[in-house]
Amino acid sequence: MFGFFKKKVQAGPLTERQIVAVEPPQPSFLKKVWQRVDSASPLSDDLLRARLAEAVAWCDALQSLDDLRAGTLRPSRFHDGPEDVDVCELGHNRQRQLHDRKLPVDYQSPVVTTGRFMLYFPDENLSDGYAEIVSRGFFDVDNLPAYDTWVSLVPEDGSPRMSGRRCLLCYVPASMIELADAGIEGNPESCIEWLDRLNLPVRPRVQALTCPTSRRWILR
Repeated sequence: MFGFFKKKVQAGPLTERQIVAVEPPQPSFLKKVWQRVDSASPLSDDLLRARLAEAVAWCDALQSLDDLRAGTLRPSRFHDGPEDVDVCELGHNRQRQLHDRKLPVDYQSPVVTTGRFMLYFPDENLSDGYAEIVSRGFFDVDNLPAYDTWVSLVPEDGSPRMSGRRCLLCYVPASMIELADAGIEGNPESCIEWLDRLNLPVRPRVQALTCPTSRRWILR
């Protein structure tokens, strides 16, 4: 079963934790987390928070690069993107694995993070392969972050419809930040970038739903 906890957090980095048991989300809610959203409606904060929580719980439990791209998570087929169907299938698979492995997930706000968020812009990708080499495989030849880290596709302009560039929000665990940063710094087309360096509507949404434990990665 999932583990559920509620944390009392002071402003800024996590400085105090008061952990008390809370009721787990209803199965009906968990089923909705990775359902495809109507293109005319934005993803609600409750659903985005749940996606963030599950991605953080999974990625923070990874021990090394060798744990990336678990076969049990892999979407059945990749589209040119990836597309929302790939992200939702990945999310369903990850949610099931979190349950089977009894990894605790904190669905309460804010989601406490030790890593860093990044965005991938598939429409800008040139498939040069450099990021794959310098990140030791964290990115693939198409500069796509390992699917374990995917959180959600988000619209660049904040509108419900994907009218601008497609953006894939990802969570990089603390142990892999240096490798991911090497790939980002050497990426000529800027199709991968840290969220805290971008002024996009998704940034304040993630900021409101998460609490970084290091001042270095606080989204201001």
